[in-house]
Amino acid sequence: MMLHPVRWRPAALLGAAGLLAVALPAAAQVERMEIDELKRQLDAGAEVLMIDVREDHEVASGSIPGAIHIPVGELEDRMSDIPKDVRLVFF
Repeated sequence: MMLHPVRWRPAALLGAAGLLAVALPAAAQVERMEIDELKRQLDAGAEVLMIDVREDHEVASGSIPGAIHIPVGELEDRMSDIPKDVRLVFF
């Protein structure tokens, strides 16, 4: 199963808070950014794949619309499902 990036509407991030980990595809770098900075980039047209790494019981209370849910304990086994040519945002 291949996961696909989506273009995010600014409203999709409303209510989210805190820091996000962002993986950049070219150099496999990881950076942390504030949600406000991510929102600015998305408003400017950035394309990202959002991955919610919380546990099932945490996601049950809500998530960012369109985000892919892969619990952190499953990430290593699911890495082949995640595209390498898009910016990834883990939260």
